[in-house]
Amino acid sequence: MSKGSPKPTDQTVVQTNLPEYVQPYFERLLQRTESESKQQYQPYQGQRLQTGGADVTNAQQMGRNIAGQGIAGLPQAQAATTAGLGRALQGMGYQSQDFDSAAAQQYMSPYIQNVVDVQKQQAILDAQRQNAGRAAQAVQAGAFGGSRQAVQQGLAQEALSRQLAEIQASGQQQAFESAQSQFERDRASRESAERLGLGAAESAAGQSAQLAQLGQMAREGDIQAASLLEKIGRDVQAEKQAGLDLAYEDYVRQRDYPREQLQFYSSILRGIPVQPSTETTKLQQYNPIQQLLGTGISALGLYKGLGG
Repeated sequence: MSKGSPKPTDQTVVQTNLPEYVQPYFERLLQRTESESKQQYQPYQGQRLQTGGADVTNAQQMGRNIAGQGIAGLPQAQAATTAGLGRALQGMGYQSQDFDSAAAQQYMSPYIQNVVDVQKQQAILDAQRQNAGRAAQAVQAGAFGGSRQAVQQGLAQEALSRQLAEIQASGQQQAFESAQSQFERDRASRESAERLGLGAAESAAGQSAQLAQLGQMAREGDIQAASLLEKIGRDVQAEKQAGLDLAYEDYVRQRDYPREQLQFYSSILRGIPVQPSTETTKLQQYNPIQQLLGTGISALGLYKGLGG
């Protein structure tokens, strides 16, 4: 044997074994566990998610329609308010006009002077007839062309002039008063029309506002109806989703049942107080030369004993 070779050593092997009465159970557990670990993945074939359904879809469409329509009556209310504001501004800009000479000329009848002229002409004709009568009386009395006739003629002419002036003044006065009366009537009519216009505008604006308010109430009612319909649809959806979830849970329990049984079986085996048996085997390194030497020494001793 070479100088660098390791020296032979002895080996001791210790082997621990389960008791015979439990060893088959552990072996079957390992076999079943290995078999279960080789199972292929089994996807769930059922439905997992429940959609909203027709009620939810209809409610969502109703919401879109309500959002697109706006508030009924609101455009009319805005238009009426704008019109009323315009009339109010016009009314604020109206100024009452006084009856002056310009207004009198505007309202006096253009035919009044014709009437006055007719009256004057009639007065002149009457004066001429009276003058002719006085001349005839003077002729009969033999006083025609005398001083008395001249005085009477002068008085008659003065009376005619005074009558003509009175006719002119009376006609103008009547025309002025008539124009003034018409002016006052027109001014009262304009003011009344302005008040009526403002009142009508305010009334129209108020009615339009009520119409817009009714439109808003109707819109809120439609929104509540859509919300209620959606709530009903969501309740139905939740109920059906609960059924789908329960079906999936059943599938998972059925799929995992063999594994749970193995865990249960393993926990039972782990709870058994098992004391493994231990076997110790001592192995000696085999050396042929040493074996031969030992055999020779033994034979030599035996030979010497026999020879003695």
